[in-house]
Amino acid sequence: MERLNREEFSIICKRDNISKALINKGRESLIAKNTMIASPGDLPNELCYVNKGSVFAYEYSPKGNERIVGIFDEGSILWETCFLFQIPLTYYFKTTKDSSLISIKHSDLMNLLATDLDVTLSILRSLTKKMVSMMNLVDELLFYNTEWRICNLLIVMAENYGLKEEAKIKLNINITQQFVSNLLGINRVTTVRVIQKLKKMKLIDFTNGYYYIRDIQKLKDYQTKI
Repeated sequence: MERLNREEFSIICKRDNISKALINKGRESLIAKNTMIASPGDLPNELCYVNKGSVFAYEYSPKGNERIVGIFDEGSILWETCFLFQIPLTYYFKTTKDSSLISIKHSDLMNLLATDLDVTLSILRSLTKKMVSMMNLVDELLFYNTEWRICNLLIVMAENYGLKEEAKIKLNINITQQFVSNLLGINRVTTVRVIQKLKKMKLIDFTNGYYYIRDIQKLKDYQTKI
């Protein structure tokens, strides 16, 4: 089994090694961008696999602030815990791109789990990655400050969406300061202050709507000193 980097246990879920038998049992639906596909209290009667596109999971604080709790890109499984144990959802789920989602019925999944080891390993792998990701998040909140967490988010984004352009790495995803705040659950004023500091230190740039990391190793080195 392949060894995974720490960056793969993050808020971003993608590229899971999903069994073809599981996918082939499903029914494909084409969902438009910005479509709400599930809400808190819903009880999924089908497992969902992101075949193409992207889905965000998010919640609202008592003060009405949005917090993104998961980014599910191509290759991700949704709702396995709720689906297997019949537990209602606690988050909103919305497509952020035109997406192809594959739904697998409960009876089909249970039959596959009983007969196909690859399917069982696919589900276990997805559950385990999410559990370790949550443990990493708890560690971040307990042991690191906001500046460290923003640096870490930029590094994770580079691992998942980075494109090499000369000496820089372009983060090929639309990242706004509000988006960073929603992902990390922090004040936007704090986000702006840290981003401006990283720019002044020439660790990152913002050009034509995209963030660039000027030198990923220098950013990592700076993060370790925080």
